[in-house]
Amino acid sequence: EARSQQTISFSVVVAIDFGTTSSGYAFSFSSDPEAIHMMRKWEGGDPGVANQKTPTSLLLTPEGIFHSFGYTARDYYHDLDPEEARDWFYFEKFKMKIHSTSDLTMKTELEAVNGKKMPALEVFAHALRFFKQHAVQELKDQCPSLPERDAVRWVITVPAIWKQPAKQFMREAAY
Repeated sequence: EARSQQTISFSVVVAIDFGTTSSGYAFSFSSDPEAIHMMRKWEGGDPGVANQKTPTSLLLTPEGIFHSFGYTARDYYHDLDPEEARDWFYFEKFKMKIHSTSDLTMKTELEAVNGKKMPALEVFAHALRFFKQHAVQELKDQCPSLPERDAVRWVITVPAIWKQPAKQFMREAAY
């Protein structure tokens, strides 16, 4: 009773589950917090199958520009001519590299499957930006009256076993 009530300044909570193998998100409107909506329409998944998650796979062009995430990234990369694939940046199951790197810094690099390197912060930022854009579009489709600014409270899962530097790294990537 002594604790003051916080006013809710957001309309929806979006929780991103950034997984080692698969990732996804769910959202809930503050007007009905018990109704949790999971994203199940991942492009590139098996036809007719509702997938709660998509593979934690990221594809960047040879210039390092975001191309795709999830099933789309996996399938596009594997369909590339092997000669052409050498120039692209394809990352899969890259989350645990942050936990397993003992000397993690904001300059730590990740290695794509073809050996090309890129700053890990950039890789994670691309993935999180994908989820943000995907979720915002889904929310606009479901609730066109949702205000543009400050309507969303974002939540990103991190494993409890992660040390503080890894948690801080994920926070930086999200910003």
